[in-house]
Amino acid sequence: MAEKLSGKNIAIVGGGFTGLTAAYKMTQLGAKVTILEAGSVVGGLASGCKILGAPVEKAYHFLYKTDRHMLRLLDELGLRDKLTYYKSSVSTYYNNQLYPMMNPMDLIKFSPLKFNNRIRAGLTVLYLQRVKNWQKLAKITAMEWLTKFAGKEVTSVMWEPLLRGKFDLYFDKITMSWLWGRIKQRVDSRDRKLKGEALGYIDGGFATIVNELVRKIETSNLGSIELNTPISMLKHDPKSNTVKIMIKDKITNFDGVLLTVSCNVAEKLLGTYKNSNPDYFERMNSIKYLDAAILLFATDKPITKYYWHNINTPNSPFVVFLSLTSLIGCDRFQNKHVYYIGDYIPHDHIHIKSSEEELTDSWFKSLQKMFPDFDRDSVLEKKVFRFKDAQQIVDLGYEDKIPEHQTPCPEVYLCNFSQIYPMDRGTNYAVRDGFRMAELFEKKYSQS
Repeated sequence: MAEKLSGKNIAIVGGGFTGLTAAYKMTQLGAKVTILEAGSVVGGLASGCKILGAPVEKAYHFLYKTDRHMLRLLDELGLRDKLTYYKSSVSTYYNNQLYPMMNPMDLIKFSPLKFNNRIRAGLTVLYLQRVKNWQKLAKITAMEWLTKFAGKEVTSVMWEPLLRGKFDLYFDKITMSWLWGRIKQRVDSRDRKLKGEALGYIDGGFATIVNELVRKIETSNLGSIELNTPISMLKHDPKSNTVKIMIKDKITNFDGVLLTVSCNVAEKLLGTYKNSNPDYFERMNSIKYLDAAILLFATDKPITKYYWHNINTPNSPFVVFLSLTSLIGCDRFQNKHVYYIGDYIPHDHIHIKSSEEELTDSWFKSLQKMFPDFDRDSVLEKKVFRFKDAQQIVDLGYEDKIPEHQTPCPEVYLCNFSQIYPMDRGTNYAVRDGFRMAELFEKKYSQS
């Protein structure tokens, strides 16, 4: 590979999948790359931990069959044989009962809806699967569109609880184009052989990919990763056409900088350039985020046979309950059972402020109401994780808010999941954008 970035010194702020992939490709192109990660680990929302001694993710992750950018990365890293697709199993919890929701017949049997509305619900999803021009769905909220076409009962029972769980107080502001993207993603991942949705999981968890990216970056002799390294100052020097970054009380010069942090963080780092391009800052500031709280735990007794549980109970304390071992089996976990509880919440929510024990106690009480056989004494290990700016609010007019990659600061570029629209954020698109940013830097500096 021609080293078109040879001699260039690049800083990447943020060590999630976009930053890691971009660094991996840039070092291949000959650039010297430094990843500056404010936290203690890399991997972002897909960063790893261990439960019962086995590697897993802090927040639940999987791959769709259509995740071609991640598949390309796995091929490049020689990890494709670590990927296995499993048949997913989905259920909906509503009115104190669990209903399977894996095929059209399950929907036909979904008794909380009147029979004609079950048909209407199925036809609505069938129609959305065939929509090609998603732009027309960007002009109406999901709640408005669903109420009009799926009807009030279907919207109230099936869709509104999920939108509330995912977007909290913003549930009625979300554009229909976002929901279309989610439905298309899941439908496209169906597998004829498995006779249902196929979801991929990596042997050793997503840490297998993260670790190999880190190894490739560090053994290139061009890349390094600085953990626990938040930056406080970022400024372009017009004389040298370099970017000065304050790193641990020392200023370091870089030829180019890639910010892979949220718009909230980027806005603070770029603050001195606000007057030069107020529209750019207005767009960044207009993108709102929710945080995420995750409870990962293991038990010696099974709670459920399903992998994914949509919690459609009004005012549910969490949006999803997930059984990892119902998808991939129990072998790697000493024949025990591993689960996640997850919720998206505002920055000032009690589940962000409360202690780990308070959050665990609250969620376990709710889980016990849903699954009376759940015994808290069966819990062998538990971990709580909280992530800031974990989900952007994809509201009406969102496409007009998306900031450009080129920031008002010369030689500094922004790439984060707020720019993935209309698809939902995830590792596949993070990898895609890592590739894209490496190509952008290659084109820019090969011409200079």
